[in-house]
Amino acid sequence: MKILFSCILLILSFNFNDDPRERFSYQEHSQLTWQDFKGVPPQGAHHFASVNCGMGYSFSSKSIDGDLKVDVQVTSYFYPQLSWKKNINESNAALLAHEQLHWDISELYARKLRAAFTKYVPQKNPKKEIDFIFRKFEKDRQQLQSTYDRETNHGLIKDAQEIWSIKIKEELFKTSAES
Repeated sequence: MKILFSCILLILSFNFNDDPRERFSYQEHSQLTWQDFKGVPPQGAHHFASVNCGMGYSFSSKSIDGDLKVDVQVTSYFYPQLSWKKNINESNAALLAHEQLHWDISELYARKLRAAFTKYVPQKNPKKEIDFIFRKFEKDRQQLQSTYDRETNHGLIKDAQEIWSIKIKEELFKTSAES
């Protein structure tokens, strides 16, 4: 059961109004079901399923009495048309749980990024500074996603999968008050 994890780096400050892909946020729909996986597996795919999720941000800034104030909004997104499973009739709970944890990890990093932006004090170039902070958290998120797949062998090592599940659920709980 090898699972390919792919992610989308989405910066919300761009205009995606013409983008036909459906998406939803973690706040809108935190628990995945197999019905959320609407994409078509690529020809020759070696994995049984793939979740496509990521995080993005938007920001605004204004000067108030000579002080620059910045508001940054961070969201994690899931893309149903880009997420797929090979056998549409299969309802493998362990495989879905593995994919769910990829979604949870994206939300965890969105929460960590939100917390970092609450401490952010703009300097000279907020756009550049915010993007720098975002890219650091995005890199860390991608690294954790890869480590998760490697240590669980894409969900095949049941004990490791359970350890990761507990670890990420605890981290989500700790950060739930901050988001």
